Amino acid sequence: MPKQHDDVADDHDDEGGAPGWEAIDAACLRLYPEQPEPFHYGSIPFSFFQPQGLEGVAVFRVAQPEPHWHYVSYGLSDLFGEQDGPDEDGDSGYGFELTFRLADPQAMTAEEPPTWPVDLLQNLSRYVFSTGNCFAANHHMDLGGKIGSEEETDLTAIGFVPDPDLGEIETPSGRVRFLQLFGLTGTDLDDVKAWSAEPLYDLHATRHPKHVTDLASGPLREDPEVARLIDEGKQRDGSQMERTFVDSVKVAEVEGRLEITIGARVAGELPGYLMGRLPFGRDFMLIGNEDGLTFESAESTSWELGEVENFLRLTPADLEQVVAVLEPKRGRHEAPAGVVWIIEPTEMKDPNGNVVEVIG
Repeated sequence: MPKQHDDVADDHDDEGGAPGWEAIDAACLRLYPEQPEPFHYGSIPFSFFQPQGLEGVAVFRVAQPEPHWHYVSYGLSDLFGEQDGPDEDGDSGYGFELTFRLADPQAMTAEEPPTWPVDLLQNLSRYVFSTGNCFAANHHMDLGGKIGSEEETDLTAIGFVPDPDLGEIETPSGRVRFLQLFGLTGTDLDDVKAWSAEPLYDLHATRHPKHVTDLASGPLREDPEVARLIDEGKQRDGSQMERTFVDSVKVAEVEGRLEITIGARVAGELPGYLMGRLPFGRDFMLIGNEDGLTFESAESTSWELGEVENFLRLTPADLEQVVAVLEPKRGRHEAPAGVVWIIEPTEMKDPNGNVVEVIG
């Protein structure tokens, strides 16, 4: 059962109050004055096995533009006045809270909202707390599985936009942006990477006003007109994606040849990245945990390996050779001459670390 919303903030009254919490409450109350006591789901206590997460998630019923649940996080900003005013960027805590909207025809009458989105927000917050990596508008993320692990859906990725209603607020500890995530299919994610997040997210809003997530949604390009606009944008603009982070990439010079070792999943995606960048005069970076490689367009093909950065410069003709041989399959290929690609299988894991698929 959800906890009484005000109880969580009240727990901290003896410690000097919760000005950040109250500021979020006030923003939500302005938006939903008829719901002063929304559903609230508290945090799981911190433990050695469970990294820090949110203090809680409030959930509101919303009738327009379609019945849906509006989830709002508490905990990525400074809730309890522990921060001495705004940080150097003017932010409170990490500077944002997460929100999510889930379509549900029964949202206005159901006894309680679905709770899996609460788990989703908690998992994303733990990612922020454990890595220090923050989300921002126009970011995207592959979830490695369905957006709701037990739900019937093709949504396996998420995008991020400013919450269309909550926007941002000022608190005693600084600015807090409300960052809304929404579901994307794998095809949508491919289109984001091959083109640009902002215009594609704008197209998403035309089909899903306020970026309400509908678990029954298919790819945006199922609509022929939307598909035409996406393809025209890709051909006109190329890709705005400058880099991608991967689990492993190894770069070494062996007997006068450049050897590049990548996973099968990356091998399947890299041709699209390169063709969306290099022909438009833009570099592309492949970044691993210990190594990386920057691809550049050039009049002659060459490579340069350094202590900090590695470069592979390709002519248009040699770029075509690379694109022709890379595929999501274990193997060893030489393209162009002197550049060897070693493709290894990729293990796809769910949020619990279980292998759910092997690519290649």
